Amino acid sequence: MEATGILKLRVILDKDNAEKLILPSRPNSVQALIDAIKSRLNFTFDFRLQFHDPDFDNALCNLVKIEDLPAIASVKVVRLVELDRISTSTDDTILQTDSTDTIDSPERISRWPEVFIVPPFSYEVEHVLREGNAAFDKNGKVITLTRDQKHNILETMGEEIYKLKAYPSTTQIGKAAEALVRKHPCLKERNSDTGWEGWKNSLRYKMGDQKKKLAKAGIMDVAVNAGKRSRTNPDGASPRANIKRPRRGEVNFLPSYPSGETREDIPLIHQHMMRTFALRREEIVTTSPPVSELKDRWPALIHETQLYFEFHRITNQTLPHVFYAALDDYAPQLIGLYKKRKTGWVGERMEQLLLAYGKQVFKNTNYYSACLAVEEIEFYEATIALVADVDEEEVPGGVPFSPRQVFIVLEDQVVMTHHSWTDALVCLFGLIYALHLSYPEKCTGFFEFIQVVLLKLDDERKQLKPKLQTLKNELV
Repeated sequence: MEATGILKLRVILDKDNAEKLILPSRPNSVQALIDAIKSRLNFTFDFRLQFHDPDFDNALCNLVKIEDLPAIASVKVVRLVELDRISTSTDDTILQTDSTDTIDSPERISRWPEVFIVPPFSYEVEHVLREGNAAFDKNGKVITLTRDQKHNILETMGEEIYKLKAYPSTTQIGKAAEALVRKHPCLKERNSDTGWEGWKNSLRYKMGDQKKKLAKAGIMDVAVNAGKRSRTNPDGASPRANIKRPRRGEVNFLPSYPSGETREDIPLIHQHMMRTFALRREEIVTTSPPVSELKDRWPALIHETQLYFEFHRITNQTLPHVFYAALDDYAPQLIGLYKKRKTGWVGERMEQLLLAYGKQVFKNTNYYSACLAVEEIEFYEATIALVADVDEEEVPGGVPFSPRQVFIVLEDQVVMTHHSWTDALVCLFGLIYALHLSYPEKCTGFFEFIQVVLLKLDDERKQLKPKLQTLKNELV
């Protein structure tokens, strides 16, 4: 079916949030529609769609055929969670489901949302807010909460924030506070420029209190930073020394063990990568063992499929899919910037490439990726490297587009091989996360570009280097 006609959609996120979206033409398929919604609304999670079917009195039905969707329609976003399970067959399997098993899945199953969803509060507080919102709509009057009512709001909001992130940035806490006041305008502060600045500060303090309680309860991602210097522990380490928290957009950085299991139980089921995730992250994050030891202890991490599963557990993001989609989106702009580089080392290389390969350099993102990879990762610090085995005696511009193999080298040993630069680069980035490795000093900007710009793995805390910030601005 060809794409025809304007499509007007009401995209339902939950019972309190919906977005209006107008597409200039009807997508060719349901998947194309999902991709369009993802792109236009900046969604970073996977989902399926339901629609109000006029054939069944507008009851919700799964959207299977794009032609079933009316030109003006409401569609509901239903999140999908990608889980890896232990299969009885020898094949790797991926199960997509709308619910998760609390034992077999990581603690956090979604990234920080574009729109923070305010949770329901106690029956009393919901009643007070409902009446208060009605009064605010009439005369703009705000309400005064009792101490217990405010405590319930902060406690519930703090728990909802922790479900998404143990160490949210100030910006993210501010977005949560803004969402609270937007949903319940009767909570707006009179003497505040934003109307929610006080709520943001209160949430920050509440998150600090909650982390102390959770650390005492043994919750791993906050307990790992407990025992620092305090009035009761004057000989402890500095409170800000060696803080272990997500710094590269990880979602499940240091999870707690599955219910009913301990560190001693885990080796009994070590073949189950999902169930050993907590043990693995504890070892990798807290002790930083050498790659050779990790390779022997967790050999499945060097298997490409399991590596992508591990990356998904840590970030809730499907690495190859998101990387290649972003590369396709940004390739034209990046190639345009490369074309402008007439001088310097990069300009000389591009001129050699054009003479040798002609316009095909700019028609294939794989060529661009090869150039990008060689330009930035052709180094031999023995820490992290991509090394190519090539047939050509002469390689124009120093960029071997068609290597026989590309070796991924970590700490002086080859851990994986691939036949293309791009596939090797994706695996290398996955290994950096899975093994909790630092970016090589000479290539920090390159890997931060992949992290922040291509994969959008950023908690809005990172201050980009000026050149990288300029590049990011030019690509927007």
